[in-house]
Parts: sequence; C-alpha cells; structure tokens
Amino acid sequence: MTEQRTALLELIDKIEHLGQFQDRIDFPATIGQIWEIFLGDVRSLIEIEVCALFVVDDVSHEFVLEHVYPKDRKTVCRKEVDYQIECGIFSWIINRRQPALIPALAFENEKSIVMLPLSTIKRTLGVVMVKTPIKESFITHEIIKLLTMLAKQYSLVLENTLLYDRLMKKHESLEKASGEIRLLSRKDSLTGCYNRAYLNEHLPHEIKRALRYHHPLSLAICDLDYFKKVNDTYGHLCGDMVLKEFVECIMSLIRSDMDWLARYGGEEFLLVLPETTFKNASRLAERLRKRISKKVFKWEGKKISITASFGVTGFDNYRPGENISPDDLIEMADQYLYQAKNQGRNNVVSGSFLSKD
Repeated sequence: MTEQRTALLELIDKIEHLGQFQDRIDFPATIGQIWEIFLGDVRSLIEIEVCALFVVDDVSHEFVLEHVYPKDRKTVCRKEVDYQIECGIFSWIINRRQPALIPALAFENEKSIVMLPLSTIKRTLGVVMVKTPIKESFITHEIIKLLTMLAKQYSLVLENTLLYDRLMKKHESLEKASGEIRLLSRKDSLTGCYNRAYLNEHLPHEIKRALRYHHPLSLAICDLDYFKKVNDTYGHLCGDMVLKEFVECIMSLIRSDMDWLARYGGEEFLLVLPETTFKNASRLAERLRKRISKKVFKWEGKKISITASFGVTGFDNYRPGENISPDDLIEMADQYLYQAKNQGRNNVVSGSFLSKD
C-alpha cells in the first residue's frame, strides 16, 4: 500500500511539473532555449538515446531538423524520418495528432521510437522523435500519457516562439515588434485571454486604484465542471476547443474597455471587474453561468454540454488606510468557488470581501 501511495504521489508531482512548463519559460525565448527545457523533461520521463526536433518550414511546409541530441546523430535522424515518410507511417502519425510508439527503421539494432506530434488547434508545428533503448512492451501507458501532456505544453510555447520569430522578421521597426511581443507574452497562447503574468502585474494596480478613489472592484473565479471528463472522453484537442469557445463566450458578455479575463490555471479563469460592486458581479456571473450551461459545443459531429461554477467577491467602498492584497482577494473568491462546487456545481456563490487585518 505504501509503494502504491508513493507511486501515486510521484505521478502527481510529474503531472504538476509538466503542467507548469509554460511558467518555466522566460518569454521571449529562442527555440533552442525551450528545447533544452523540453529535453530535460523528456529525460525525466523516459530513457533516451537520441531525441530530435523537426519543425515545419513556413515556406516549403517540409519538416526541417532543428535540434538533435546528441548533435552527431543528425544524419541518421533525417534518414529515419525519410524512411517513415516513405512507408506512410509519418503522415499517419501527423494526421492523427497523437503520439505513436513504432519500430525504428534507420537505427541499428531493434529499437523503439516514440513520435510526438507538435500541434495546436490551428496547425501542425512539427514532431519530436525519441529513440529509446526500452523495449516497446515495457513502455507503459502512463509514460505515453505524460509524454502527450508534455508535447501539448511544448506545442503551445513553440507556437508563441515561432510567432515571435516571424514578427521580428516581418517588422522593420524593432520597437514596434517589441511592443506587439510584450502584449503577446501576456496572452494565453490557447485561449487568447490574459495569462498569469498579466494577472500578477495588473491586479495589484486595479486594487490600488480602486482603494485610492474609493471605487468598487470585484473578482470572480470560474471553473469548468468535470472538465477532465471532456479530455478523457473526446481527447485534449476537443478540450482545447471547449476552453477557447468558453473564453469567447465570457468575452462576449463583459465590457471590452474595462473588464478583463485571465487564465488562472488549467480550466480555471479569473475575471476582474473594475467599477463593479460584488452584487452586480454576482448577477453577471449568474448570466455567464446560464449562457455556458445552454451553449452547445460541437466536436466531430458530437454535441457536448458543459457547466461552470463561480466564486465571486469584491469591495464597494473601503475606508482610507485599508490594505487589500491580490492574494487575499483571490483566496476569498476561491473560497466561494469551493462552496459553489460543494453545493453541486453549476452554481454561483458570492460575498463581500472580508479584510484579514
């Protein structure tokens, strides 16, 4: 029982570590920099002899070898991909957008190769080829799942990096390009809403401004109910689509010139509502909850329904000298979200912020 518990805790640690891949990248980063971090994560999951990154060229649309470990294995890596293309396996893997464990064709001896397609909803970015000494029968389903999760995180960061490179080449003015990239670095690459970096930078300013001018400010944390079932049933690409359309639904009902939404983590989002009392914020959250519960998400001919839970808090007019930290405000909203979950989900629970001082 102790061994099972230890194994479970190790698995949870790995999942949490891989889920923070984007947070470990100092943007803007080069393809080489994020490759080194990715390579380290791959090593932590599976024993590797060779690992190669092929990226789709924007002009020729061919898969170009960008990085390889160790560096002296470039020739055999190119030959391996050529063989896989000739026999039709490579295109099958790319079209499926799912990892595959296949026999090596160009490498000496009987070896296994793990092919990890790198793709987002928009496009295919490339593929990672991992040659491992582990026999195919000993590579577990758990390892493949973790590699799949890592490839997904890597794809999102790689897409941002490739976009950064294109913008830098396109714009004659470095200053103009830098301005666009700074904005891009504050956006979540999947959903288009703001990310944690933007939240950490701007929420303190919102609180400070509201306290200084005695204006109301509200905060809502929303979380998609049973989102894991969507990924498990329909796949992560479907889950990505749901998250993206969920954000579009939220954005269509908030004030574009004042309110803003940030992805807090996974399927959890934080809605910041300046000049809004927590009662009005609660009403808005209820409107959002109803809209989401009625929305039909379509995926490969199937109709998917999903609900969301909201925790809402805020302050209307604090006295001079009051001090409110972003962490305390988020924690209070999170407590109300926890209550909403405990009350059966698809629910809104709200209350005024209570100072800890």
